[in-house]
Amino acid sequence: MPRLLLPLLCAAVLLTGCGRTTGTAAEAPEQLPVPVGAQRAVVVRHTDGDTFWLRGVGVGPVPARRTKVRLLEVDTPEVFGTPGCFGREASLRTAALLPIGAQVRVEADQEPRDRYGRLLLYVWTPAGASLEEELLREGYARVLYVRPNHRHLDVLREVQAQARRAGRGLWSACPRT
Repeated sequence: MPRLLLPLLCAAVLLTGCGRTTGTAAEAPEQLPVPVGAQRAVVVRHTDGDTFWLRGVGVGPVPARRTKVRLLEVDTPEVFGTPGCFGREASLRTAALLPIGAQVRVEADQEPRDRYGRLLLYVWTPAGASLEEELLREGYARVLYVRPNHRHLDVLREVQAQARRAGRGLWSACPRT
């Protein structure tokens, strides 16, 4: 590569890689930022990898009382009934990313609740990372489209595709995944 192009290429990579700390710009889509105005909530209990309990702080979709929440657009293997392959690992990873007492940020989409009455939300960890992205990137979850909620669906599908190609987590640990 000519010497003149190398500095230009480096500058382009720095400008487009804003905030990425894992992977390269070519292998990972841009991270979903915490939305402006996202409600704060406190983690009060864990259920499994994609379900937990929050208590809302301030105005937003989560009330100030303990509320059962289901992550939007991802599904982790089951830990109750007939446990699924990688279910325990997914549950433990969510608990590690959302410790009891931690403050998270949340955002709703179009449909506020699922058929079980759980509040459907996108969640950002105390560190500001999308929980859905983290679980998919590390291979703890699969994309699950719950109509009509689709705000971040394209990004999350790409994150899942990359984890699957790389054989991360359940993509290599579980048969018929």
